[in-house]
Amino acid sequence: MLNANQLEKVISLRRVLHECPERSGQEARTMAAIRAFLHEHTSLELRDMGGWLLATHQEDDSLPSVGFRADMDALPCEDNEARHGCGHDGHSAMLCALALLLEGRRTGRNVHLIFQSAEETGEGAKRVVDTWPGLGLLQTIYALHNIPGHSKGVLLMRRGCFACASCGHIVHLTGRPAHAAYPCDGANPIGLLSRLALDTPDMIDEILHGDDRLLMRTLIGLNAGGEDFGISAHEGRLCQTLRGHRKADIDALIQKIEARALEGCRRAGLKCDFEIRDAFPDTTNDNDRFDDAMARFNAAGLPVKLLDEPMRWSEDFGWLLKKVPGVYFGIGAGETCPGLHTEEYEFDDALIQSGVRAFSALMQIPV
Repeated sequence: MLNANQLEKVISLRRVLHECPERSGQEARTMAAIRAFLHEHTSLELRDMGGWLLATHQEDDSLPSVGFRADMDALPCEDNEARHGCGHDGHSAMLCALALLLEGRRTGRNVHLIFQSAEETGEGAKRVVDTWPGLGLLQTIYALHNIPGHSKGVLLMRRGCFACASCGHIVHLTGRPAHAAYPCDGANPIGLLSRLALDTPDMIDEILHGDDRLLMRTLIGLNAGGEDFGISAHEGRLCQTLRGHRKADIDALIQKIEARALEGCRRAGLKCDFEIRDAFPDTTNDNDRFDDAMARFNAAGLPVKLLDEPMRWSEDFGWLLKKVPGVYFGIGAGETCPGLHTEEYEFDDALIQSGVRAFSALMQIPV
């Protein structure tokens, strides 16, 4: 646990971070503030990895290595502004708190603290995978998220999938315009786009075969034509968010939608192209690392709640878990805490010590 002086420093840092929110991929001031804090208060090796920061507690090359990751981007607002409405400022502060606890200690492991950019877009963790060859040398990796609606300070755990995979999928169809009196002279995409929107639930049923795992779509937009009643529409887009417990199920659904679209285009004389945006993998915990984390939390006497269902929101930490076995878990932010991504939400500094206790238990650092 942090002493009073350390806690005051970490809370001050969190508030500094809160006052300089930056959009995904633009976290220069945020990273500079974290780097300055770690440089002043620790002897960690600090490396700018091209948009994200790596801080290393190195004891011996022969020892196993473990990683802890915190996100540091903020939510986008109008006029290219940003705000910390998800608690990433608090997550980064918690990881800096772990850095203070590591200072001067022998843990029997090399510890890598990853301050990651661009979680909100799903791109940040992929950047870590692409730019850090040392990632594959980690034995385990951990990350957490504060979660409103659960008792404050309770650790939220789940075996297997913790958070869903998701992506935005766009079908763009182009045909030929025609006079509204002679629509057969053209190629109108509205019928096919409508059928695709209506048929997607049946495609989901075909993939699930009655299994109760989650696979869903949310209609985001169906846009075609206009209000000129003399012209038959010739262009349109169907936008859907696809979400599920397994990225493989989403990939299968995309294949079905696109195959159906291509066949419909062939019949109707339309052209089509597809786009995927904001792709997130499923965030799935390794079973052995999950059991080990549960044993450590229990041994430390920390309150733990097992979740019945995965979170429906997505988290790009899943890209890291596909490279390194590890555990993603939550910390309850309070039953009455405003929801994430709402205007009323701000990270509660009282959660910092809860995160420190969890990290300390995973590292077996006495508190």
